[in-house]
Amino acid sequence: MRICRTSRSLLAVGLLFSFSITMLVPAASVYNLEPKYVTADIEWNTISTNMNVTTFVSPDGSRDALWHFLESAEESIYVEIYGINNPYILDLIHEIQDSKPGIDMKFLLGRSSLGYYEPNDYVANNLTLLGYPVRWTSSGAGGDFTFAHQKYVIIDNETTIVHSGNWAKTSFPEEGKKANREWSIAMTDDQVTNYYRMVFDNDWSRGTDYDPDEDGTGEPLSYSQVGTTYPRPFAAPGRFSGPMNVTPIFSPETSLQGILYCINSAQATLDIQIPYFANIDEEGSVEQIVDAILAAKNRGVTVRVISEEGSYAWEEISELFVEHGIPIVWQMTRWFTANHNKAIIVDGRIVLISSINYSDNSIENNREAGVIIENEDVAQWYSEVFDYDWGIADFDEIEYVNTYWDPNIPTSSSNINVTVYGHELYDDGIDEVELAVKIGDDAWDNYTITDNAYDSPESELTEDDDPENYFHVISPQADGTNITVVGKIRVGTNWHVGIPMVIRVRDSIGSVITSPTTSPTTTPTDTIDPLMQLLIDYAVYIAIAIVAVIIGAVFYKKKK
Repeated sequence: MRICRTSRSLLAVGLLFSFSITMLVPAASVYNLEPKYVTADIEWNTISTNMNVTTFVSPDGSRDALWHFLESAEESIYVEIYGINNPYILDLIHEIQDSKPGIDMKFLLGRSSLGYYEPNDYVANNLTLLGYPVRWTSSGAGGDFTFAHQKYVIIDNETTIVHSGNWAKTSFPEEGKKANREWSIAMTDDQVTNYYRMVFDNDWSRGTDYDPDEDGTGEPLSYSQVGTTYPRPFAAPGRFSGPMNVTPIFSPETSLQGILYCINSAQATLDIQIPYFANIDEEGSVEQIVDAILAAKNRGVTVRVISEEGSYAWEEISELFVEHGIPIVWQMTRWFTANHNKAIIVDGRIVLISSINYSDNSIENNREAGVIIENEDVAQWYSEVFDYDWGIADFDEIEYVNTYWDPNIPTSSSNINVTVYGHELYDDGIDEVELAVKIGDDAWDNYTITDNAYDSPESELTEDDDPENYFHVISPQADGTNITVVGKIRVGTNWHVGIPMVIRVRDSIGSVITSPTTSPTTTPTDTIDPLMQLLIDYAVYIAIAIVAVIIGAVFYKKKK
């Protein structure tokens, strides 16, 4: 059978279009055009406001800060959280009911929460017996989300508290007890709280009532906790007030957009604390995050990562980052149960606090909650916590030598105090410590700093009181200067050499990017129909193909 030229042209165009559609379907999933569930009202919204903020972290002051806010409630407490296993919090709720019997409380818990099946059932039953309504956030098979992993509470419709951790003993421990590293932030502002209340009301309306006959009543919660010698240097919360840009973020709607916004905004420093990187080679959201981190490093940003040794793909991500000159360290576990924080600090002026793990599921299919705060005072408070964890971390992947400096972004009038952390090699017997310094394009200078020693937080608690940190002071340098430093420690005849890191002297930093989608790696969060998106993306090519068909048809008629 012979096919006329016009038919062949149409067939070719059809095949080309079909091939394009077929090839683009995976791309549609990469760009998260069809998340499992999307709330139409949850979209990118930055609120510029004068706001009161309280910053606090676990294990240091998390219990006292949360207790303060819950006890201060006069009208209502609305909680949407993955899990509760802390009996002291349950006891507190009983006390609040006794002292303020008319207070309105609602609890949205995760029904399919790993590790919290029995505790959540027990808590749900206990609260129901107190007369408070309890629902499961829609998750699991047939639900809106894979996991309801969010952690936030709304008090009196005025204050919203966003946690990285659950209401667990390892997130809000009693004094002297071991717990996770977690960050929390309390924001008192009507506009901000209205946004989180909108999400809560939506999730509440789609939730399922707790049913003791169907769900069970669980087992009583345990009060036991492991002790620790951690000195809790951040027991006092930070309190700040003033103008701030506040962007609430939620999975699956805007969390990837928010994470990429932070990473792509970085101009001088980028600090990330996260339990793990999963799905790093699966062409999804996490791969976009990793690519954005590498791109930040390539454009000259000093990147630091604190993660968890033994977590998902920890060896692969460590190898990748070290290969690109990005130091990654592991949260110290002698004082902490785990690194359960999910945070980013950008240029000492932007901070992200959230429940969002770096897994495709967390970003694309879970309910997660977080917030981006653009305020230098708030970001600097968390920077001190991050720097502390950086200084006590395990860092076997960078030759047991870690380095950092104060201030993080020095100005042209700042002395720069650079520390080489030696605690990982101290028991092996440190014989010599050097700091290699390269200012701009000048030649390298090597400074022996063995005698410039001071106590690490760990050594401060030992009877020997042996100093484990070594320092060198660099005099002020001109604005715009980049200073490269490398820590070196000699044990016997073996030199351990760390990753080169760049100190960026900046009297000022340019404005933050104005759009969360200015970088090519940023994922759009529009919920446009995928086929329509494909037609839009390839409109030019389709138009060219149609023109080609018309020209072919005209040519064929003339020839005929």
